Amino acid sequence: MIPQSEIVIMAAVGVTAVLLPFIFMIILRKKFKIRWLPFILGIGIFLVFALILEQIMHVFVLSPEPDGTIALVSSSPWLYVLYGIFAAGIFEETGRLFAFLLTKKHYRDVDSAVSYGIGHGGFEAAAVVALGMLNGIILAVMINSGSDAISALPIAAEDLVVSQPWYMYLVAIMERVIAMSLHIALSVIVFSAVMMKGKWWLYPLAILLHALANTTAAMMQVGLLTNIYLMYAGLILITAITIFIAVRLVKDYRTNIYSL
Repeated sequence: MIPQSEIVIMAAVGVTAVLLPFIFMIILRKKFKIRWLPFILGIGIFLVFALILEQIMHVFVLSPEPDGTIALVSSSPWLYVLYGIFAAGIFEETGRLFAFLLTKKHYRDVDSAVSYGIGHGGFEAAAVVALGMLNGIILAVMINSGSDAISALPIAAEDLVVSQPWYMYLVAIMERVIAMSLHIALSVIVFSAVMMKGKWWLYPLAILLHALANTTAAMMQVGLLTNIYLMYAGLILITAITIFIAVRLVKDYRTNIYSL
């Protein structure tokens, strides 16, 4: 049986994940104006580049089995990690590049980059956490009701809900806060690559930073890393470095006038 309190926590975490972009807007509005078109564009670009195009490539490159297993995970876990982190970095940062090239004539202030990052990261939070919590609630209700349908599910899916400590649901929100901060900072970096003369190299830098931020999580996924604290330490470290670079770029961009 799944405790009712745990189901309530899952629901609260899911709602919080959906509200995260608006919380970020409230926090950042003193320093940045929210640009709604870049915000919406961030949602659309993430949907197309990360959830559609990247997933199509995964099907061809990884050739997953009907049950979702991937041979490369067991045969060459390091290669799987390298592929995964750079695929995510290339697709998402190229999406950002496309978005800023598309809007560079009308949205030249750094506020638009921040707004894009909130949309991009916010939609990811909803897709990853909110939908994950919804699935968890549905599974929990099925388990508690003794539904016959639960026997048709993979055992791992049922075990995940039963064995998941309640506090890990709260950790999911903390992770999304870090991830959204990373996405905003990466958006500023790619925006600067488009808007600032001679700064094109910031685009591949963003890909590298994105890949590094995903490294410990990818290692955890394939069993190359088992310590969850090290996983989050790696994410926090790269996010902090990325934010530091982005803050410097914001100051530089606002101090100087650049022409394309």
